[in-house]
Amino acid sequence: MTDWGQSDATAGEVVSIAGAAYVFYDAEVRNGGSLSWCNCNPGNIVTSGEAERYSAYPGAHNYRFAVFPDEGTGQQAVLSFLRNPIRAGKSILDMMRLYAPDGDGPNSATGYANSIAHDLGDISTDTAVSSLSDAQLDTMGQTIKGVEGWKEGSTFGPDDLPDDLSNWLSAHSTSDDRQQADQPYADVKAPPSPGIANLQNLLNTAGANPALTADGNFGPATKAAVAAFQVGQGLGADGIAGPGTWQSLLAVTGG
Repeated sequence: MTDWGQSDATAGEVVSIAGAAYVFYDAEVRNGGSLSWCNCNPGNIVTSGEAERYSAYPGAHNYRFAVFPDEGTGQQAVLSFLRNPIRAGKSILDMMRLYAPDGDGPNSATGYANSIAHDLGDISTDTAVSSLSDAQLDTMGQTIKGVEGWKEGSTFGPDDLPDDLSNWLSAHSTSDDRQQADQPYADVKAPPSPGIANLQNLLNTAGANPALTADGNFGPATKAAVAAFQVGQGLGADGIAGPGTWQSLLAVTGG
């Protein structure tokens, strides 16, 4: 097991500092780039029991997406998702309406399905996914990886950790400490977490009115409190706790 300083950090852990995530693997830490690359999750499969059945790290997530041990495992998870019998009979278009529904960020299920159909030889988007050969499913998985985006960021080993992460691990040596002090990128789609409870507590310290219940759920009240804080700091009031908002909140609260 890799020795990450004086901490007990292990593979699958995600540490977020001012809205920027560091994802731990067996011998490296990933930061930046696309979420799909950072999480070894080419299909951007969301964290769930199904993702864990496909070998995602149990309980691990970066934002709302599962973390896989390596790219190959993550790519295989896409194929397992597509082959799952509960989705038998779904067409390419139906599958993309499920996988990447319209309105979820910039998704266009029709555009997604058209890209897949094109890469499969301009077949119909009404083609049943279950009728595709293994080779065609592999092509579909690669198209999904391309549409989701795969941009490399930075990797670090135990001897070249960036100062902010090294200091964080020294100050928060146990997993419980790190979870309680976590500073995750968060919005209404983020899963409940101790890091969101930390955000809520800091917003209360900064004067949230009404005060928030620090339950770790990013609901409408937390979004409104984030937006109100952003207005007070002259930031864009999008209600999302991203790096700029975290930096301002930490500066105001000394958190």
